[in-house]
Amino acid sequence: MSTYQELKGLKIKYLSSDTSGDRAKEGEVFYNSTDFNLRAFVSTAAWHSGANIINATTGIANTGTQTASIAYGGSLPPTTTASLEYNGSGWSTAPSLPEARSEMSKAGTQTAVISTGGKSSAPGMDASFEYDGSSWTSGGTMGTGRYTQDGDGTQTAAFICGGQTNPPLTPSNATEEYDGSSWTAGGNLNQARNRIRTAGTQTAGLALGGSGYPLAVGPIGNSSEEYDGSSWTAGNAINTARYQGAAGGAQTSALLYGGNGSPAFLTATEFYDGTSYTTSPASLSTGRNNLGGDGGNNAYLAVAGSTPARTSATEEFTVSLSATTAAAFASGGNTVNARRNAGCMGTQTASLYAGGFGPPYLNYSEEYNGTAWTEGNNTTIARECSTSGFGTQTAGAIAGGGAPDNITSPYGGYSNSTDEYNGTSWSEGGDINSHRLGMATCGTQTAGFGAGGYQGANHPDSPPSNTAKCEQYDGTSWTEVADLNTARSSMAHFGTQTASIACRKNTNPTESWDGSSWTNLSNSPIVFDGGNHGGGTQTAGITYGPRPYSLTELWDGTTWVTGVKYSTSRGGNCAGDASSGLLVGGYTGTANTNATEEYTGETTAARAVKTVDFD
Repeated sequence: MSTYQELKGLKIKYLSSDTSGDRAKEGEVFYNSTDFNLRAFVSTAAWHSGANIINATTGIANTGTQTASIAYGGSLPPTTTASLEYNGSGWSTAPSLPEARSEMSKAGTQTAVISTGGKSSAPGMDASFEYDGSSWTSGGTMGTGRYTQDGDGTQTAAFICGGQTNPPLTPSNATEEYDGSSWTAGGNLNQARNRIRTAGTQTAGLALGGSGYPLAVGPIGNSSEEYDGSSWTAGNAINTARYQGAAGGAQTSALLYGGNGSPAFLTATEFYDGTSYTTSPASLSTGRNNLGGDGGNNAYLAVAGSTPARTSATEEFTVSLSATTAAAFASGGNTVNARRNAGCMGTQTASLYAGGFGPPYLNYSEEYNGTAWTEGNNTTIARECSTSGFGTQTAGAIAGGGAPDNITSPYGGYSNSTDEYNGTSWSEGGDINSHRLGMATCGTQTAGFGAGGYQGANHPDSPPSNTAKCEQYDGTSWTEVADLNTARSSMAHFGTQTASIACRKNTNPTESWDGSSWTNLSNSPIVFDGGNHGGGTQTAGITYGPRPYSLTELWDGTTWVTGVKYSTSRGGNCAGDASSGLLVGGYTGTANTNATEEYTGETTAARAVKTVDFD
């Protein structure tokens, strides 16, 4: 009889706790000498939330893998040309489609796509587009224009099938194959169907679900067919009849999920092993149809769709020994005073929130302990200081801002004063060298860094203008350093006095500071102009906003990608970093809010091991 070591290449380890270090793998067995149990590592299938796309979209197409994917087109409405790339952490903008389309086909990889059909001003288009990782260009023309078809394969060996022609409004059974330049007719489906989903390759394809016309899930909705490169053969029945779902993988290992059936917005997930369909215990957390999705090898994406409202949600499916807890916001304690444009600094469990605007200008100061806000002593002057909070809860500072401290004019007053906090009270620090509002700061109370802002001229007839001026603080005085490459105000600025990132507001460039000069970076943030705030380091940062997007973005030192959304759309202020943050107060568009939301980044941990039961 074979031993366990002969079968698996591993000995049964004798351990005092449920771990076997870097040898943990599917099927490994070990003995826990503390609780006297034989244990094993078992992979588990699960969906978890990923980063949101920028706009809620239905009819989006998606192809590639879970860590290198592209989504394109869809309807907001109107129909969009937008393309987005996913790196496994979040979405970033890609070059736009040549033409706005929704309900297009998928096939290929993130850097080699072929997509065709769809609808925009007129349904049933026959043009196709290719993507090479940097731009979209025209591909071959289909023989039969249609929409709600689907396909798979590679850019040089793809297939499409099914769909809806118009006119007349007729489900199609046509299959077409692509060789990298032109489409030719393939074998017809056994049943004409639209809103179909596919997986596999040009010579080993899979067609799943779909419907006739009108939109009723009938006998077609739970059928599947397999393609060998020339003809389709009826496959086994799907467990949950559906159309407008998502699918990916191979002919012998595919995943089907979501769609329209019963109920109308399915969460049901099914795995196909080449012979039969098995309903997975892992269901989508958001039931939806007309979504995008693709992947393989037990790693899939579900992107956007209808719930029935359009959604921007992304979910990831994995079969793994590890459990992923998605990044998320949770409600924190409300501030004592609702306000906007206040300075915020510190960490998620020890933050300081000072100044702000009601109107009028305010001198409130509050401290947060991770649960509740407590009002403390007031700042030395009332001001709205927006992005100018830096330091910690017990050694914080605010500088500049809007305040009626010097003049009264149509443009308001602009302060050059600094307030320092010692954990109990505020006192005056050194003045910045120019009066300004919206100077973005980072660093500590004794090594602070302020960049940009609205430069006030301190004259009743002089409007403010964006400035590129930067200054550094040593705890006593401010010294001017090299200017930003682009003048702007109210941007996000995070990092240290010698290594920081400045981004957004009025212009989109991201700039990196090395202690002596600013460098423009090639990747710009996604979200449009607005009051933005951020935290973190030069290589791991987060920004919030602006209203009305409620969207975070994550910075890894090279690239911006989308993160999760927060609940209350607003231009708030923040503390903390990219793994543990705080979004506080702000303006919702109609009123100031006292809401606090706590951000926790994505984490991954080993799943609990299973006890081997001999009964």
